[in-house]
Amino acid sequence: MEKEKMKWIRVRLDGEGGRAMEAEQLKSIYATDMEFEPDERRQRILEDGVVELAVSKLPYMIHAKINLPLYGNIWVMAHNEGKGYTEDFVDFVTEAIRSYLYDAHRYGKEVDLSVETRAHILAAEEYMHLANRGKDTPENRLYALSHAIYAAEGALYESSAKKLSANKRKDLKLGCNFFGYTSPNSRYAKFFKEIFDFATLPFYTYKTVPEKGKYDYDYIDHALGFLKENNITAKGHPLWFGHREVNSDWLKKLSYEELKEQARDIALHHVSSYADSITVWDAMNEAHDWANCFELNQEQLIELTRICCDALKEANPHAVSIVNVCLPFAEYVAGRYNCYGSLPEHLRSPLAYLKKLLEEGIEFDVVGIQLYFPARDMVAVDRLLDAFKALGKPIHITEMGVNGGLRGQGVGNGRNNWSQLDMSEGTWHGGWNERTQAEWMETFYTIAAARTEIQALTWWDFKEPSFSGNGAFLYEDDNPREIFFRLKAWKEKYSL
Repeated sequence: MEKEKMKWIRVRLDGEGGRAMEAEQLKSIYATDMEFEPDERRQRILEDGVVELAVSKLPYMIHAKINLPLYGNIWVMAHNEGKGYTEDFVDFVTEAIRSYLYDAHRYGKEVDLSVETRAHILAAEEYMHLANRGKDTPENRLYALSHAIYAAEGALYESSAKKLSANKRKDLKLGCNFFGYTSPNSRYAKFFKEIFDFATLPFYTYKTVPEKGKYDYDYIDHALGFLKENNITAKGHPLWFGHREVNSDWLKKLSYEELKEQARDIALHHVSSYADSITVWDAMNEAHDWANCFELNQEQLIELTRICCDALKEANPHAVSIVNVCLPFAEYVAGRYNCYGSLPEHLRSPLAYLKKLLEEGIEFDVVGIQLYFPARDMVAVDRLLDAFKALGKPIHITEMGVNGGLRGQGVGNGRNNWSQLDMSEGTWHGGWNERTQAEWMETFYTIAAARTEIQALTWWDFKEPSFSGNGAFLYEDDNPREIFFRLKAWKEKYSL
C-alpha cells in the first residue's frame, strides 16, 4: 500500500430516477485501503449530490451503506477488480457492479456453478447492458448491482462447499456460549450437546470477582461437570474486557497502576484455578478503542494486553491464548465513535491493533474475530478474512449472530444506540426471519470451514434473550429455531 497526503476525490451515488440517493446513504460513504483500514470520514455533499471525500491511502476502496432492490440494506464495496483506485472520481454503483461480477467469475473458475448463481450473473450483465443503452438507467444499475452481489456470494459459497467436501475438517471446533445451563436433564443441555463440541464459559469480573480478592466460581464448576462428561471443550471468556456492564464496581475505582496489578492477579487466579480443565482463553477482549470504560489510552491498552497474555502463559504454559476483537470492518474508525470511553486523536482498528501487538512482540496464539454482520455481504467478509489471515496466526470466529425474526418473546437485550449492532446491522437476502438466519449461518459456516486457518466457529447466544436480538438457537421456552436443525444437517453433510 502506497501512502500519500490527503487528497479529495468525488463519488457519485445515484439511485432511482437518476437522482442522488438519500442524504443518510450519501453520508455513509467512506474510503479504506485494500485491507479495509478506514480513513476517518471527511466529506462534503455538493448541490448535485456528488460526494467529495478525503482519501489518504492509495490505492483505495469505497464503501457505502445503501438500500438494494431484492437484497436489503447493506454495506457495498467498490474495489476495481481487487486493484483499488487511484483516480479522483468513482461512479460507485457502476464500479461496484464491476467489482462483484469480477468476484463472481473469480470464485467460479473452478466450480460448476448452480443454475441460480448463473442466473444472477446473466441478470447482472443484462441489466447493466440495458442501463448502458439508456433503458431506465439508474433503476437497472441498482438491479444489476443486487444480482451481481448475489452472484458473487453464490460463486463463493459453491466454491467453498467444493473445497470443504474435498477437505473434511475434523479439527474444526463448533461452539456457542454456555451461559444458561441449569441441569444435565434440561432441554438446553440436550440440544447443546447434539450440535456443539466447544463451549464458552463466562468469567466476567462482576460475577467471578465481585469483591477484591474474593472469587466466585459456582456457575463455572457447575457447568464444567456437564461439559467434561460430554467431552465438550471449555473456553474461558475473558481474562479482561473493558466494558462497563461486566466489570465489578470495585475495579472502576482503581488507578491504572492498581488496575494493572489486579488484571494480572485475576488472570493468574482464573487460569491457574482451571489449569487442568480449561486450556483455551480469551486473554483480551475488544481493547482496540472500542469498549474502554476505564478510559485507558492506546499505549495502556497494549500494555494491559501484554500483561494478560503473559499472565495466562505463566499460569499455564500449555494454554491457548486468544486476543479477541469486534467490529473488524472498523466502521467506527471512519465515523469516529466508540462504545464509550475517551476518543484518541486517531482511533485504532482491530487489524491495526493486532499488528501493533505483533510489532511489540506480545505473545498470543490465536486471532479472535467477532462477526455480527448482517450488514456485510459474504464476499466482503471473505476479503476481510484474507487481511486477518495475513497476520500469520490461526483464527477463531469467537462470536457471531444474526436476527432470526420475531416469534414468541425474543426481543434482544434492549441495547442502546451506541452498541455494535446498531452501528453495523442491516438486512440480508430480503429480510431477517428464521429461514434467512439459517441460510446465513450455513453460508458463512461453509465459507469459513473451507479456510483452514479458521479453527473454531462460536455462535452467540444459545438461548433467548440474545445479544444479536432474536439471534439464539433456542427460544425462551427451549424450543429450537430452524438454525438448530440446519446446523445439525450441515454437520452431517460434511462429516463434522
